[in-house]
Amino acid sequence: MLVSIPTVWLAIVRMEGTAPALDVKLESPYIGKSRTVSISVSDSGSGIRKIWMGLLVDGREEEILQRTFPSAGFFAGGKEKTVDVEATISPQDLGLSDGKGMIRIVAWDYSLRKWGKGNQVYLEKEIQIDTQAPTISVISRRHNLNQGGSGLAIYRLSEVCPVSGVMVEDRFYHGYPGHFKDPAIHMAFFALDYTQGKQTHLAISAQDQAGNRSTKGMVYHINARSFRKDAIKLSDRFFNSKMPDFEPYFPEMAGESQLDLFLKVNREQRTKDYQKVNGITVQTEKQVFWNGAFLRLPGSANRARFADHRTYFYSGKVIDRQVHMGIDLASTAHSPVPAANNGKIAFTGNLGIYGNTVILDHGFGLFTLYSHLSHIGVSDGQMVDKGQIIGKTGMTGMAGGDHLHFGMMIHQTYVNPVEWWDAAWIKNNITSKIENAESE
Repeated sequence: MLVSIPTVWLAIVRMEGTAPALDVKLESPYIGKSRTVSISVSDSGSGIRKIWMGLLVDGREEEILQRTFPSAGFFAGGKEKTVDVEATISPQDLGLSDGKGMIRIVAWDYSLRKWGKGNQVYLEKEIQIDTQAPTISVISRRHNLNQGGSGLAIYRLSEVCPVSGVMVEDRFYHGYPGHFKDPAIHMAFFALDYTQGKQTHLAISAQDQAGNRSTKGMVYHINARSFRKDAIKLSDRFFNSKMPDFEPYFPEMAGESQLDLFLKVNREQRTKDYQKVNGITVQTEKQVFWNGAFLRLPGSANRARFADHRTYFYSGKVIDRQVHMGIDLASTAHSPVPAANNGKIAFTGNLGIYGNTVILDHGFGLFTLYSHLSHIGVSDGQMVDKGQIIGKTGMTGMAGGDHLHFGMMIHQTYVNPVEWWDAAWIKNNITSKIENAESE
């Protein structure tokens, strides 16, 4: 018996039995006060007929989304082969209580299967409704800070929060659990940069897994500080000794004057180096490695201070201005450089204007930086002890003489190392807070 072509076509094409493909983007099962869910549906055969989504909580189901898509006619099926839709879930608007629930999503195509209802795909995802913001209890009661200095905040959270820490104006300093037996207690090292004085606003912030956010004020006092102004007189001798090292950095400057190359390096390369350090210090070990006061280069004298405001002169004229983000320490040439405290090597290598550099992670966002080294004696990822020799002083990079550029950072903010060299300051501002929290 012969079968007509239309009958074959109807059986193969319009009666196809492949269900639509369904994908739901829900990175976290937590639903806060409002959450947008992204849904992608595709059906290359019959096209997409309908999408429906509901939310089931305590035996009660609420419809969240229902979308029907147009037909291209009996013979063509659905007009849409791929669709992306979004649905917003607002539990409080629906009168739903916090607790466990389930999202149900169904999609149909334009196949003539099931008496014309089409193929169906069904998906369930368990969710947790949480519309309550976390509670923050500040354990460290007082925070005495210096402009350009460091601080520590210790606080307890009422629930697990993937993000918490201290806001210093618009800069965020992550806090972490794990240092105390109580996992609800978090610790955040934070900083004031050299521009942030008495009017700087500080607060503790936390965001839970559902995206609910809380902010808690802190008791703090900020001491304003002024920083030294320093005149740097440059000479042709300096240019002749240093600028050839930087010619490979800016090949487009070939044939330009050494002064122009210096300005390029002092501005653009300095910015690139800062950005590289920021990238290195984004990740930190969630463990406090350091113990006690930090060491400074033995037998050394200060050659430049933290946040010196430098004005560069050449031939009696001002050519540039920059801020020195560390302390320069000079001893004898090629002096052994000890690790200022216990930590893990986060970086070794050449760092532009800083020359040969070692960056040491002391945990919880606290880093030390050792630059202009003539020799590096450690490798990335290595654990080192306080006082262990990590290299030798030198004059690599933009150094005009043999010395160590020593910097300290909390996350991506440079801070005054003098505080961390002072055992009394550490006791009053850091370790006493930790000890008090341990007794909570």
